[in-house]
Amino acid sequence: MFLRDKSIVYFLIIANLILAIACTNNTKQVHQNSFCTFDVPVVDTLLISSDYGNFKQISNNTATTDFVILQEDDNTMFADINQVIDAFGKYFIIDTYGSRTVVSFDHNGKPLASYGKDGNAPDEYIYPWDVDVSVEYIYILDVSQRKLLRYNHIGDYIDSKKIPFESRGFILLNNNKILFNLEPSEDTNNYQLCITDSTLKPLKYMLCYPDKYVGGWVTNDVFLRNNNGISYYNSPADTIYRLDYDGNLVGKRLLSFANGTIDESAKLNFVGAEQQGKLTNGMHLLNNPFELPNGICVMEVTDYSNKGAYVVTLNPGKKLHRAEKFADHMSIYDVIVPCALSRNNQVISYLDRELAEKCYDFDMMPDSLVKALDEGNRLLVIHNIHSVSYTHLRAHET
Repeated sequence: MFLRDKSIVYFLIIANLILAIACTNNTKQVHQNSFCTFDVPVVDTLLISSDYGNFKQISNNTATTDFVILQEDDNTMFADINQVIDAFGKYFIIDTYGSRTVVSFDHNGKPLASYGKDGNAPDEYIYPWDVDVSVEYIYILDVSQRKLLRYNHIGDYIDSKKIPFESRGFILLNNNKILFNLEPSEDTNNYQLCITDSTLKPLKYMLCYPDKYVGGWVTNDVFLRNNNGISYYNSPADTIYRLDYDGNLVGKRLLSFANGTIDESAKLNFVGAEQQGKLTNGMHLLNNPFELPNGICVMEVTDYSNKGAYVVTLNPGKKLHRAEKFADHMSIYDVIVPCALSRNNQVISYLDRELAEKCYDFDMMPDSLVKALDEGNRLLVIHNIHSVSYTHLRAHET
């Protein structure tokens, strides 16, 4: 099963960290080259709707869909998928709290390597929360032990370093620098972002959380690479920030929802608002949208007004959109759960037997794919979106 919501597990982890930190004397170490507010120019505004959309215009465009069978072996077995990364000819699968493992496959689905394992040793992690990949190393963030581990591409442990703050995500920058998303904390003056050098020494802090911000909703892929640089998004906020690969803030994209935004209190304390029954209407993104070079955006949206989760595809330049409700007339060729953007700007989604059986065209699925699902394998579905839709005209097995 593809799991996107880490909120409950993360809440427990942070609660334990707070208890541990309360027993120590932490000193604020905020670099002087920092700013809380910054005049970031608005790039555009995305209007997001869960309405079905102008399908007739969209369906005239073409796309192709490929399937990759993940051929797990004893070394690359995983329970769930929380994150997928396509890098350097490999698919990296991150299972944060099922098997708590990070494994890789080639683009034909052949198993390659595993990276670390669950444990407390220097080369082990409790929760592999976020991952990034360079040409030399695989970096794994363990939020429970507040450390960043490195492995080479064949799975050998290199080293690990303690992180001087609580972080919920990171991405590699130019010149061996690293950009972290921070957990709100007085110890870091409530900053959202921090750039460090390769030793994890803080160099600059940026953007402050709003007053009384607690969080509660955990965003997968808080940082994503695209043709515009890096997108930074923390759901359920109404702003996506853009940075270049040196870590400079260069723009922001505003979000406007057709059925309105969720209650303002949920943007500060999502769990608290949910417990108080305030999530009855409005919309918010589940995770960071995937942006393609042709302007198309693919995103997951929760609409409390229309009671459902949707995959929304937008082409804001052409004012076209399409929304598909989860489990409502799904096809095996649809982007059911978008989970990554490939290095070739293809949208990658995921399919297992449970999801496939919910699709109206499951009986027409190629026998080789059905056999793979019957044997317990999972599939990555690679969507080559040519214009403004992911309507499929043909599909073939990789």
